[in-house]
Formats: sequence, structure tokens, C-alpha cells
Amino acid sequence: MRSALAVACAVVLLTACSAREQTSLDAAAARQPSPSRSAPPRCQADGYVWQSVGQRSVLVGLSDAEEIRIPAHGSARPPVPRLIRPMSARISRAAVEAGVRPADALASLEWKMSVSLVPVGTRLTLAEPGVHETSTMVNDSDTARRGRFVEAVGVRLVTAKFSARCKAGTVRGTVTTWMNGRSSESLRCGLRKGLPALGREAERRACGTPAPSSVPEGGADRN
Repeated sequence: MRSALAVACAVVLLTACSAREQTSLDAAAARQPSPSRSAPPRCQADGYVWQSVGQRSVLVGLSDAEEIRIPAHGSARPPVPRLIRPMSARISRAAVEAGVRPADALASLEWKMSVSLVPVGTRLTLAEPGVHETSTMVNDSDTARRGRFVEAVGVRLVTAKFSARCKAGTVRGTVTTWMNGRSSESLRCGLRKGLPALGREAERRACGTPAPSSVPEGGADRN
């Protein structure tokens, strides 16, 4: 009886041991990356060819029209703009999944354009990092200026198509970003002569029907 009981216990212990061992093997296998989840092979950093590179000024920030009086030989703060066109710097998802590194693509595009571009993944804000806005509207004339003014903010948007040499073959994609830095301009409602396209859009969107004003012709200088 004792011998049979010992054999039975040994069988139970062996079975339990084998079960624990199999569980450990399953856990280790689960930790191993599957072939489909492994990182894709990277493309050659110097293998980018740019088929087309387009750029244009885009209105991204705009204030409401605000009645402001600028004293003779004086200055005034412009209206505060708000973000009207949210944007994010991006690259084609399919190209990244095929092995394109966004930093390599951006560096290649910067080298081609000889400009500094916003990194992929950046979200547009009106406040530039490390830059404190202290802009003012300056009136150098002997007469006070009064009128409805708007503040417009623009960036230089860049859209570029590329092909890259990768281990899997040629990969194609698109980068959408914008140049570092931005332009700000104070505009007086009703003055359309000589305005660039961005200024005309700002005046049209913020001013509506120009109100009568005794302000002398000309806008306000910016500092």
C-alpha cells in the first residue's frame, strides 16, 4: 500500500512539475516578438528622391476686428489672434510602416530646400517655443490713427512627395510640414491695396463690411 501510494504521489508531482514547466515555456514564447510585429527594415538615409516640393503661405491665426486708436508718434498693442487652422506635421503612415524614418526624410528635405522645417509629429500653436511676443503697432505720423484692426499670423506650408530606397524595394510617400518661424501682420479693415494673398484673406474673413473711418490712408507699422 505504501509503495503504491508513493508511486501515485510521484506521478502527481511529475504531472504538476510538467504543467509548471509548460506554463513557463508558454510565457517565454509570448514575450518573443512575432515576425509580423518586428521592426521593419530601415531605408537608406541617403536614398531619398524628391519628385515634387510645393510651398505656400497659409493663414493659421486671426483676431477679431478691434477698434484701436494709435496716438501720434505713439504705439498700441495689436489684437490677440487665435488659432483658426489646426495642423500637424506628418508623413505617410504606409511609408513609415515600410521602414522610412521620419527624421531621415525630414533631414533630406531640409537639405534639398536649404531651410529649417518643423519635425514630424509637431502640432501647430501660435506661441513659438522660447519666443516672447512683444509686437506693437507704431504710428510715426503727426496725426492719431483710429480704425478697426486685425492681427494675422501665417506659416509657410510645405508638401513634398518622395521615393526612398529600402530593402523591400522603392517606397513612396508624402511629407507635410511647415518652415520654422511665422509671419505676423497688423491690418486695418478697409485697406486692400497692396495686400498679399494672406492679408486679403485675413481682411475678408475678419473685417466683413468695412466701417466708415476718418483714419488717414495707410496701416500701422509693426515693431
